[in-house]
Amino acid sequence: LVPTLATALGSSADRPAALAELIGILLRDGQRFPTVRIDSLHFGADTPYDTKLEHSVPQPRQVLSPALCRVARSVLRDVVEQGTAVRARGAITNGVGVTLPIGGKTGTGDNRVYSTGPNGTRPSIAMSRTSTFVFYAGDRFFGTVVAYVEGPQADAHRFTSSLTTAILKIIGPRL
Repeated sequence: LVPTLATALGSSADRPAALAELIGILLRDGQRFPTVRIDSLHFGADTPYDTKLEHSVPQPRQVLSPALCRVARSVLRDVVEQGTAVRARGAITNGVGVTLPIGGKTGTGDNRVYSTGPNGTRPSIAMSRTSTFVFYAGDRFFGTVVAYVEGPQADAHRFTSSLTTAILKIIGPRL
């Protein structure tokens, strides 16, 4: 995190991938596994130019205590069971139809620039509107759902983080 006023106010511009990585660390009892997008490439199979490139993945590092991670997962579970992410409850099942426990954190951003107008008015210009839900499901799945509208057209939208939890509820069965 960047130690700024924006961070203190909850508007630190965290990237969805970074949020998902944090949930992955919590899910794995504090171990940070390296992010690997492509682990191998195979070109020209069964030709004279057959080339296989493989990425060696470093070992995971312990970055948080397991006890802290257990407490954080419990709090994240409460957010889904009785908090702002209640719409996501029961959204994901395993291959045999058993509902996976879900935990997560919601966030909504109505990002505006304010100015002081005549007679003390406070007009604002919308810069963007965001809705985020970062989650884990079961003991091995995690991710981030984001809705984002950029620019002045963000003024026409009033969605909150309930939008992204509803999206997870819709797409969850396909995951």
